[in-house]
Amino acid sequence: MFGKDIYWYGVQAISLLETGKLHSPDSSPVFHIVALFLKIFGIQDNSLLLFQILTCVWLLFSVFLSRWVLLRKELNFRFLFPGFVILLLSFLYPKQSWALGFLVLSIGFYNSSFSRIRWVVAGLLFVLALWFHPMVGVLGLGIWVLYQIPAKFYPFIFLLSLVSPFLIPHDPNGRFYSDKEIFPLTAAYGIAGLGILWDWGFLLFGKSEKRFLPIRKTIAFFGLILLLPIFHFVDIQFRILLSLILVVQIFIPWDRIQILVWSIGSVLWIFTVYTEPHLFRYSYELMWNPGEKMASIPNNGLLVAHHGFCEYYHFQFRKDCLSWEPDAKAIAELPQGTQIYRAVYGIRYENLLASKDEKNNPIFSYLQPLGDYQMVLEEDWKRYRLWLEKRNSKLLSVAKSWKNPYRERPNFIKRKQTYGI
Repeated sequence: MFGKDIYWYGVQAISLLETGKLHSPDSSPVFHIVALFLKIFGIQDNSLLLFQILTCVWLLFSVFLSRWVLLRKELNFRFLFPGFVILLLSFLYPKQSWALGFLVLSIGFYNSSFSRIRWVVAGLLFVLALWFHPMVGVLGLGIWVLYQIPAKFYPFIFLLSLVSPFLIPHDPNGRFYSDKEIFPLTAAYGIAGLGILWDWGFLLFGKSEKRFLPIRKTIAFFGLILLLPIFHFVDIQFRILLSLILVVQIFIPWDRIQILVWSIGSVLWIFTVYTEPHLFRYSYELMWNPGEKMASIPNNGLLVAHHGFCEYYHFQFRKDCLSWEPDAKAIAELPQGTQIYRAVYGIRYENLLASKDEKNNPIFSYLQPLGDYQMVLEEDWKRYRLWLEKRNSKLLSVAKSWKNPYRERPNFIKRKQTYGI
């Protein structure tokens, strides 16, 4: 499977099929589409793959139709050069992709020459984008608001944006959280490699037909603002950036220069996918055996594991999993007579086995080696992490990383869901 969230869609769809409700409340109808695929083709990996393929087809169709609405020309080969970002979005962020399809169609009709119906159609399509993914709807609204502001005011807006990271509260529980230690451009490279830098550069400096130049400048300016750390998760700004790269494609004049730009960008993306596939997927093929053994433990009421394994485990074995540090809410929901276990990743069994406290007693009362994962009790893991901190061990950076969740859920996430991502 390609993508890091796809099994979460499966978890939501299974909950719909079995209980009639979503595992985690979400207004998007995308999960109902996934549930339909699981109902028709069965609860299996291939059903999720077919859903991803449909998502890709939908996004391609939306971009091509938007370009036709804008240009009002006969379809020709120059319409058939989709950016790699379409494939990336479709497989990594399906819910966002469905919403973006409606958004680009809305933008296409809004800027088209269909004078009598464009406002009505654009408005309806925007409502659908907002329904499928609120973030995409807000993004579309942000583009429209910037579009209404004369370009001569952009320098002042950018200067104001420079100080915004210092005005945003330093509250990890909020949606807006300025992490000044992470530069978004560096983070984007770490998430997706050289391809995203190439596309970002073209987003800022690429050309457009004269009649679309104002909206093209608006989107480019939006991309420039994203150089500043604003959102709680770097991943959120990355998703917004991918969305802008997709939206701008409907205004691109497909001449020889653009085909060359597209070719170089595609090569960079393909090179990254080939050399660093871990950026775009987890090693799901190595998760079945440890997941099956973890799920078979009778008193395993909740497993703590990294994002990716958690969703895979929940989808395949119908067992609760949390990819955050267990908080009071998670502990209160623990079934009676069960315990919280942790799937440790990135630390060898021998290292865990050799760890002893001040009285020379083993730190772990339960330790089960399961391939790339080691299963331990959550309480023992907390003691082990404190032990690493006292020793200033090099393993602390692994114990406190995405591989081994160590942060509690922010409040805005805690309100939405129980177990899961």
